[in-house]
Amino acid sequence: MQKRFAVASPFLTGLKLLAILPPVGIGWLVYLSRWQWLALLKHPRTFSKHDPLLGFILLLMGVTALNLNHRDYRGVLLSGLMLFVLVNLWLLCRESSELIAWHELRRFIIQFGLYITISGFVFHWLNQILTLPNWLKFLLGDLLWGYAANQNRLFGSAYNPNDACCLLLIALGLLMTQLSRPTKHPLTRWPLINWAAAGLLCIGIYQTKSRTGLVLMIALLIVTAYQIFHRHRILITGLLAVGCVTLWEVFPRSASTWTALQSRITIWQNSFDVFKQAPVLGVTYFGFARRYFQMTGTYVPHAHDIFLMLLASFGILGGVGFITLVISSGWHLTKYWHQYRQPNLRYFMMTVPIILAYGLTDFVLSSIQVLIIILLIIAYWRHEQQATPRYAPTIR
Repeated sequence: MQKRFAVASPFLTGLKLLAILPPVGIGWLVYLSRWQWLALLKHPRTFSKHDPLLGFILLLMGVTALNLNHRDYRGVLLSGLMLFVLVNLWLLCRESSELIAWHELRRFIIQFGLYITISGFVFHWLNQILTLPNWLKFLLGDLLWGYAANQNRLFGSAYNPNDACCLLLIALGLLMTQLSRPTKHPLTRWPLINWAAAGLLCIGIYQTKSRTGLVLMIALLIVTAYQIFHRHRILITGLLAVGCVTLWEVFPRSASTWTALQSRITIWQNSFDVFKQAPVLGVTYFGFARRYFQMTGTYVPHAHDIFLMLLASFGILGGVGFITLVISSGWHLTKYWHQYRQPNLRYFMMTVPIILAYGLTDFVLSSIQVLIIILLIIAYWRHEQQATPRYAPTIR
């Protein structure tokens, strides 16, 4: 119990800071994870088939180290340092999943999404009447990272509207799964407030003006509606058909949809060309933007697609490793769902596809906030996977 408090309390504090004061929270969590690599060396058995994500990260580190032959020392060192921090964060999340209950993390992620929505409106109002210094906006997460045209989109404390949308979708997926099935640990004791929270998350997603986010939100709501009102599926289908007719009228940034799609396709094509320049080992994570600029004369920080970014940064080994990781994880998730029907598996069945689907149109892992939340979800899925055969199903 003493060890649990010693690890869990500082970690939960770091998560709260991650939402409210992102740079402080990130720094605190990185500090907490600083010796995790040493624990891994002392207990090498933890590197096994039961932790494919750790093996994948170590593979990326090996590929990055081999890029020293290309004499891009700066890109290699920065990429290696990033992956070293990533290993430590993953091991910290893995350890925390054994000490902190899933329902505690679930509640935090939902509250994080609510805070992003509320703070987004508050920051927008404050920026209308005050000129906040950049250092304060950076500390609060209100300093926009990305195109200046995104300034009018909601992003709260997440720095970027697309990253905010991903976090909101994860929070909504967890909350809608919770609302569609009975649970011992709801967000609050009052169902009306829980549904109001879901509505607020939907408003937040819409205000990020992410087209992909809105499509995924609608898909999420459709799945939840069929689960809750399974006896009225014909009526729901009819209402959806009518709703789709008017959907385009309220679709955010609909006038620029085709222009944005063409721009994104161009980035994907150029990113694949970057991969073709170094197909075996890639150009390293921090070497991507420089190589892209040399080839096109345009600065693009990442490939706006998780698979293409890994392919261009770490070559065919990184791309094949990622596909193997996704297929293996999906197969195990489906297998465990059919065998054990663990209620907690519903949360992973809902959120993991959302993360992958959103990652096909944007590389949200460039956000440390999003990255840490995703690592936590994977860590809890791993913990659930190991615990399921030994314990009877429970509702948490």
